[in-house]
Amino acid sequence: MNLNINLNLYKYFYEVAKYNSYTKAAESLMISQPSLSYSIKVLETQLEKKLFSRENNKIKLTDDGENLYNRLDTIFKQFEEVNDNDDYTGKITLGVRSAYAFKVLPFYINEFNKIHPNLEIDFIIGTSERLLTLLENKKIDVLIDEQKIDEDGYKSILQTQNKVLLITTKEKAKKIKEDVITLDYLRDKKIEIVKKNYITKEIKTMYPDLNYDEVLSTPLMLINLEKNNSFGLSPEAVIKKELDSGDIVKLETDFMIPDANVYLSYIKRLENKNLRCIIDFFIEHQGKLVN
Repeated sequence: MNLNINLNLYKYFYEVAKYNSYTKAAESLMISQPSLSYSIKVLETQLEKKLFSRENNKIKLTDDGENLYNRLDTIFKQFEEVNDNDDYTGKITLGVRSAYAFKVLPFYINEFNKIHPNLEIDFIIGTSERLLTLLENKKIDVLIDEQKIDEDGYKSILQTQNKVLLITTKEKAKKIKEDVITLDYLRDKKIEIVKKNYITKEIKTMYPDLNYDEVLSTPLMLINLEKNNSFGLSPEAVIKKELDSGDIVKLETDFMIPDANVYLSYIKRLENKNLRCIIDFFIEHQGKLVN
């Protein structure tokens, strides 16, 4: 048995595989890229296995490389747990749509900062499409959105279930004679909806013949409800204040409206102690998005 094992070689391989980049891994390890490339070749020679292939100027794990990464991932995470303590430092960047950023995210940030004051939480606001691109490009660590990512290499965790409601103003509701709103009733009405998010796409796909008025944000949608006496479709969490005050009324419907379940999504290979810390915090406080 050969016990002459250079653990640094395995650490170097693990970082390259995690970042899928020699450049980023070298920056993380604070060594030169040529030295890193040489170390990977040494490891491949020792193991007599090809660990990376190159396609279109991008590196990709071979089957042997994938197997080695998965084994090392368990080992290195166990090392992190041994050294785990409450002294979390660094920065985590969240990507979130504006409706959640201004109405529900402050709760999480304020409560999290009380427990882990040295771990900075920042967030970027944008549309679902833009935030997904930022996650793919590793500009954000966690994506908070209604869309679940089912692609390999990503992990999406259900944060909370969130109903989408048909709503209108209190004055408009008094004039409606129907106890249950039907699709036929809505066909000649204007439906206010926030554009460029996952739920909007789903609803428009399900009911393309309704008359939609797409706006940039939930506050604009609520203004239009007052101004146009129209109807709106919105996740319950982001209009809870208006519902509780009675300014906005939810209506019963006889047709299906997709849920706006909120998911926390991140890149599996970039999971670390800080990322797991904030994910666990979100999960522990499930339901706060609608409470």
